[in-house]
Amino acid sequence: MQKTYKELAEIFSKYRILGATDRLAEELEQGDKNIPPEMEWNKAAMLLTALGRGKYDFENMTWTPFENGVYAFDMEVFNVEKMYTDFLVGVSSLDKEELDFKNIQEDTGQVNWEEGTGKRTVAFEWRNRKFTLEAAAKNDWFDRNVADELNKIIKENGNGKQLFFTDDGYQECIVFYRDKKWADAFRAETGLELEG
Repeated sequence: MQKTYKELAEIFSKYRILGATDRLAEELEQGDKNIPPEMEWNKAAMLLTALGRGKYDFENMTWTPFENGVYAFDMEVFNVEKMYTDFLVGVSSLDKEELDFKNIQEDTGQVNWEEGTGKRTVAFEWRNRKFTLEAAAKNDWFDRNVADELNKIIKENGNGKQLFFTDDGYQECIVFYRDKKWADAFRAETGLELEG
């Protein structure tokens, strides 16, 4: 039996994942009533997704991440032209001081938009160094290798923390920036598998 969203919110707050209100928990419980019984879903991942999604302003086509200890995004990306810029901004929101990526530049000049193929890069500065990540263009799908490469950079240049990833069993990617001790305790208490 899965925990309620309210119970999960209490667990998450122990791990410094904030922002879960009683109202949000109730909305998610109500939404679950519309899910077909044969469909499997993980309530912990659903709540993390809601907490990590950030806020879209569709009028101005801008996205602002929440700053509450988790970042989540759909691997089938809405804003295709800035998907890796938004990814870096989302990861940066996990710790503005330690992950202060600057001068983010995304180059889509080698993308064939009609076929959804080619490659693209996103460059950024961090800790007085320049880094470039390369992604295979896959229409509107995020190239997971970019996340792994960024994690490698963070591990090599950071302070013992790293990115940890989980998903909702479908196409949501959920990201944390913590140390291994945190990840092990979080995994044990929530049952969520974390990759890093």
